[in-house]
Amino acid sequence: MYDEIRDAFGQIHATDKMKRSVSEYLSGKEQKTVKSSFRFRPYALASACALLLIVAGVGNWYFWEMPVAYVSVDVNPSVELTLNRRNRVTDAEGLNQDGEAVLEHVQLEGKDYLEAVELLIESDAMQAYLVENEKPTVTVVSAKADELLTGLESSIVATHYQGMCRSAEIETVASAHDCGMSLGKYQIYQLLAEYGSGLTTEDCQKIPMCQLQQLLAQYESGREMAVENQELDWLQNGCAHHNGGHHHQGNSHHME
Repeated sequence: MYDEIRDAFGQIHATDKMKRSVSEYLSGKEQKTVKSSFRFRPYALASACALLLIVAGVGNWYFWEMPVAYVSVDVNPSVELTLNRRNRVTDAEGLNQDGEAVLEHVQLEGKDYLEAVELLIESDAMQAYLVENEKPTVTVVSAKADELLTGLESSIVATHYQGMCRSAEIETVASAHDCGMSLGKYQIYQLLAEYGSGLTTEDCQKIPMCQLQQLLAQYESGREMAVENQELDWLQNGCAHHNGGHHHQGNSHHME
């Protein structure tokens, strides 16, 4: 049976006409495929270009604009710096009237975080608030907080101005912003609340940073009494720059 079937198929041969028909058919299909390719190529090219632009835009935002860290600088002016993945400032915001006024005299966007903080502290506008015994507080929120703090602790912020450099949790950013406070002030508010000071976020907003620092030092030294109304009034108006204070010349240290 198998041999018979094989012999039958072996007798079948394609004629020249059949060969030509098949060749013409395949040639026509190929030409249609080529034409179709040329027809759709502009659309494919446009799509590829659009995709490339999107990828480039996302990449640019990811490396240069996406906020990944925050640095809060508090004296009485409160200024918050937003950093990208390269630790460069993408935004500088004054979180109170004094902070807004200081930023009118200094340009920080695009600078490395350390350079930006030093320029801010050394600016004439900020120097007016760095009277005797007042020290800057710098608060960092970042996945690389240790690296940023190491830089700050080696800078003039700590070595010349004896500033306090500390880190905070990422959740602090949203909570502080909801209260209209800087990271530094909000962190001190949290510590004072743990000590039972009785102060609200609204109270702390009106108290200069130097007074908050002194109050926190009292609680860390063993104070137990909550803040009463008379003391609160004094805290909100007791800093030197709230009473005509001016820049203490002996504290000046300008970078060359």
